Amino acid sequence: MATSEQHNHARNFLKKAEEYLASAEDNVAAERHTPAAGDAIHAGISAKDAIVTALTGTTSKGKDHATAARELRQALGQRPQAATAEKALRELVSAKGEVEYGVALITSSKAEPLVRRAQSLVALAVQIVRLGS
Repeated sequence: MATSEQHNHARNFLKKAEEYLASAEDNVAAERHTPAAGDAIHAGISAKDAIVTALTGTTSKGKDHATAARELRQALGQRPQAATAEKALRELVSAKGEVEYGVALITSSKAEPLVRRAQSLVALAVQIVRLGS
C-alpha cells in the first residue's frame, strides 16, 4: 500500500501520462505521426510509472525500458488486465528506438496503434490511481 507521498507521485505520473496522451491524440489528428508515436510511448511509460507507484509505492527509473513491462506485469499481479497491459507497454517501448532515433518518418499505420496502446494504459492508470481499483 502506497503512502500519501507515494500516492501523490502516482497522481503526478498519471497527469504526465494524460498530457502526453492528449498530445499524441492531437498529433495524430494533425497527421504529425512521428511526434504522435513519441508522445504515445512517453504516455505509456508514464502510465506504467503511475500504476506501479500506486500499487507498490515505487517505480524503477532505469534506462532499460525493456524491464518496464516486466515491472508492470509484476505490480499488476493476478489482475485480469495484467497480460494485456504488459503487451501494450512492450509494444510501445520496442518502438522507442525507431521512433526517437531512427531516420524514417513514422506513418499513420505505425502511430495509430501506438496511440491506442497508450490509451489503454492511461485508462488502466486512471482506474488504479484515481478510482483505487
